[in-house]
Amino acid sequence: MQNQKPVLHILVVGFHHKKGCQVEFSYPPLVDGTEGKSECPSGWKYLPTLALPDGSHNFSNDFVCFNLPSLTDPEQSVYGISCYRQIALEEVKIRTADLTRSTVQKSVCTLLSLPIYGYVEVKLSLIAQAFFEQGDFSSTDILVKAYEQLNACLTSLEPQEIASTRLHFVGVPLRDLLLKWRHKILILFKLLLLQKRVVCFGSPVHPTCALILGITSLHPELISKGFQQVACVKTSRPMSPMPTFSTPVEEQAGVDNVSPFTANALPTILTEQERDEQQEPIVTGREADELIDGDGRSIASAKEAHLDETASSSPSSASSMEAPIAGTGNARPTAGTMLMRDTSVDTIASNFSSLYAIEPSEWGAPLRIFHEGQLCLPYISLPYMDLLTDPSVKGYIIGASNVLFQHKRQLADVMIDVEAAIIDVLDVDTKREIQLSTEDLRFVDFVVRHVQTPKEDAEGSEAWIRDQLYGYMVALLKTSLNADGSKEIEHFNVHFMNAFKVTRCYDDWLERTGGGAVPAFEGLVGGHPFAGTLSVADMKLRIAQTMQNSESGRKLNQAVTNTSRAVGGALTTAKGAFSSWWTSFTAPPQGGQLAEAAEQQQDTLPTPDHDDEVQPQDHKSTIDQTARTNSAESMLPEATTPEVKHVIQTAELSSHPASNSVVEIGREAELLDRGTPVPVTDHTNIPRRLT
Repeated sequence: MQNQKPVLHILVVGFHHKKGCQVEFSYPPLVDGTEGKSECPSGWKYLPTLALPDGSHNFSNDFVCFNLPSLTDPEQSVYGISCYRQIALEEVKIRTADLTRSTVQKSVCTLLSLPIYGYVEVKLSLIAQAFFEQGDFSSTDILVKAYEQLNACLTSLEPQEIASTRLHFVGVPLRDLLLKWRHKILILFKLLLLQKRVVCFGSPVHPTCALILGITSLHPELISKGFQQVACVKTSRPMSPMPTFSTPVEEQAGVDNVSPFTANALPTILTEQERDEQQEPIVTGREADELIDGDGRSIASAKEAHLDETASSSPSSASSMEAPIAGTGNARPTAGTMLMRDTSVDTIASNFSSLYAIEPSEWGAPLRIFHEGQLCLPYISLPYMDLLTDPSVKGYIIGASNVLFQHKRQLADVMIDVEAAIIDVLDVDTKREIQLSTEDLRFVDFVVRHVQTPKEDAEGSEAWIRDQLYGYMVALLKTSLNADGSKEIEHFNVHFMNAFKVTRCYDDWLERTGGGAVPAFEGLVGGHPFAGTLSVADMKLRIAQTMQNSESGRKLNQAVTNTSRAVGGALTTAKGAFSSWWTSFTAPPQGGQLAEAAEQQQDTLPTPDHDDEVQPQDHKSTIDQTARTNSAESMLPEATTPEVKHVIQTAELSSHPASNSVVEIGREAELLDRGTPVPVTDHTNIPRRLT
């Protein structure tokens, strides 16, 4: 596909109320000799279902990245990017008979010969906006001009210039992914090396595509040079989603596919059939006899704390709750066996600089992860589900939005909920293999803390993040050449290293490098760049990961959250009630009014010669005020002043019926003669006469 244009086709895919998704326009036509309407090649029969993803009617816009097998070359793939829009029917100026619903759903899609999704996505968004704003979908001149301009812009660049300008990384939200997934980014990075069956699901589709492309972009030169066969597979039976070729892929690729270094370098490699079935765990006899923690090695202090045992023995899947990795201490170790954790950042940067200073071509980059039946499909629709069950498909990482993919758990070793950021490991061996070692936790903690405070073209930037993962990959490959059982291999989790050594991509790397004889590795010391002695900071990282990655830890976090919410609500309610009571008890205006009323009442007390019929009305409001005051005062604790106790006695005294007001006033006078101080409010507690 080197002689082909960067943009192969630009097309419009619409939703018909009777026919479903269909191609409404394509330039150049997808099928030669047609007008480019409602025509798809047999190998791309379900292309419209990729451009209009499942569940798209729930969103006004979305972006979809997908891959297709080439129709002309069995070892090449075609890369698609679709810009989906849903607008109201009223916004369409020229309506046709097929527009029968209240909304219009269409996608502007491009098929590319280069995996530069993000670069084209930015431009395609503007093209789609202009196409929809014109209100006439029959006018496609703007699409033809866009096709010509995109090709003119890209063909002016040489392949070396495209790689040097990092067009493959445009639009990949690497920093956002790292801040959301934190230490799980390294889990996904290592999971890709194991070539497992990984299903990512979420709706809308764009976050799922961004996650898959973001993880693949962290592997050195994987997108730029290792994406040729991401959608290529020779199925065991004719299938409508895949094209058929007269010449088998094996004949074109050659027959010399056996590594002469495999037998000597990897004595524990399983056969191809055993690798496909993956029925037996990849554990040596010595390791089976040991009590191994989450790092894949025995650590006395970790055993005593029962931290790693909890992480490794948990039968549940990993969770997406973000572990508080950042801010867990200033632990910044460097390479070495007995270095302290307080080494400066400059030392670590210098250590990593020696790793990513090696050119990718010197150590055989990229690893052919997507090769010979290993697929990478950022999005697939429901008709492609049968493809995953074909025996020729060995592994994959795919994105889907249809809920049926979540229920087909037999199709995956790992299922990832993109929206909730949950990694659900269904295979027991895989769960043990992707456990992060203590050195891995130090490394990813170091990266996350610097990403939180980024500096352009320096620590924390996206280029800096890729450099760190580049150095990690170089150190991992260098360490993999050590003898089995060495201490350096344990730094990367011994279970992971054993599984990685039996993958097809590792076999291929050994073959291409002459059994790992890389001259650039001669001056490097094997082992993890963050190797060092255990410390309290390591235990904090392990506790955080255990609490976030185990089912029991996730349930405990949820219980603590619910309890905190309930207790917080009760405290808020109690605080509000106490504040309301205290305000009503100590409000100055009310006390002043009661004092004035008491003084006036004391000056105008009635005598026996006065008319008693007017007396009940004069004292009724005063009694009500006194009752309210006494009820508020009765809420005070027992350890109060004598004045409060006297008020309560007065209230009890006033509760007895009186024959007339004169007698009641006399009793009040007797109380006053006892010498007990009586508050001013007691003078107003004069009950009305009962007739």
